Amino acid sequence: MLFTLAIHYLSDAFKHLLWDYVLNALIILFLLGLSASFAAADTISQSRRTAVVSAVEKVQPAVVSVHVTTRVRSLRPYRLRDPFWDFFSPFYYVVPEDRERPSTGSGLIINSEGYILTNDHVVGGDTQQERRIKVSLPEPDGRTLDARYIASDIGSDLAVLKVDALDLPVAPLGNSDDILVGEWAIAIGNPFDLGPTVSIGVISALDRDFPQPQGEHYYRDMIQTDAAINPGNSGGPLVNADGEVIGINSFIYTGGDYTIGSIGIGFAIPISTARNFLNEVQQHGQVRRAWSGIVALKNITQRLADYLSLSSTEGALVVKIAVDSPADQAGLESGDVIVAINGEKMRSGEDALGVLRGLRVDEECTLHVVRYGEHLELSMRLKEWPRSRQRW
Repeated sequence: MLFTLAIHYLSDAFKHLLWDYVLNALIILFLLGLSASFAAADTISQSRRTAVVSAVEKVQPAVVSVHVTTRVRSLRPYRLRDPFWDFFSPFYYVVPEDRERPSTGSGLIINSEGYILTNDHVVGGDTQQERRIKVSLPEPDGRTLDARYIASDIGSDLAVLKVDALDLPVAPLGNSDDILVGEWAIAIGNPFDLGPTVSIGVISALDRDFPQPQGEHYYRDMIQTDAAINPGNSGGPLVNADGEVIGINSFIYTGGDYTIGSIGIGFAIPISTARNFLNEVQQHGQVRRAWSGIVALKNITQRLADYLSLSSTEGALVVKIAVDSPADQAGLESGDVIVAINGEKMRSGEDALGVLRGLRVDEECTLHVVRYGEHLELSMRLKEWPRSRQRW
């Protein structure tokens, strides 16, 4: 009897002990599972914070929306609504009328002094028309500030504005000479005036040239990207994965119909070109217009190539140069064919003109020319455009 009671007691004690072990094990497993869930959630949270997110956080606070209102004078047809005068003068009169033309774009704050880099076509260039320029910072700042026009470069389609404000965010400028085709590209701007917008793609190509001017602007050495760029993105930055500005978004290719919007072919001005523009403005207060003295260039036709004994139709025929100009002092003559500038081959007169327009005052360039079948190398240093001279 005592033995049976002892066995029963030990059995109950073992059951309680086993249950304690099981309960403790379940608690440990639950805590381990909870810890794993927290770790997984933390891993997911970390995976969301990509290089793109970090890059946007660095640059987007310094990207502003630019709103320009220009007062333009137009002529409006007008007709007196009077039966007597309508009988004798059934024609419309033309009366002058002032109206306001709004436009939008993007810009980039480049230093704490309030200088903003954008496109020339966003602000309308160095116009004599009355205009108001306002820039809006993204949230959480949200300030809207009056901006004043400082300078622009029609050739490269760049302009600089200035605002008077404190505690401005500044975007870090990178190096466009160190870009890799295929690397991430982030476009930030104000498309269609929707507000701060980010799109992402890759660097599609480098050194894209457009011999024909787009309006008044010559685009050379452009960065091509498939990041979505639309009207309103102009003047905003193209950013790499390190959060550095490598270009200024300027225009898109849409197959001829610019009402379509982005089809994945956008172009940005390299930040190295923008740096040269900013240095010129900082040193001289404006962009000095470079003068080569080459008055007229002509494309080489096959007939001209045969007449000049040229092996191809590539190159630019010098038609006329100004007396005592940099080209004249360099030894360039009418009838010479420019086949390369600074080692870059020239395919046409437009090509050569685009390169020459991109050069700065006091910059020296090397002209490779063909004269009566002889290849010559001439050195030309550009001067500032003489104010006493007519604009060629």
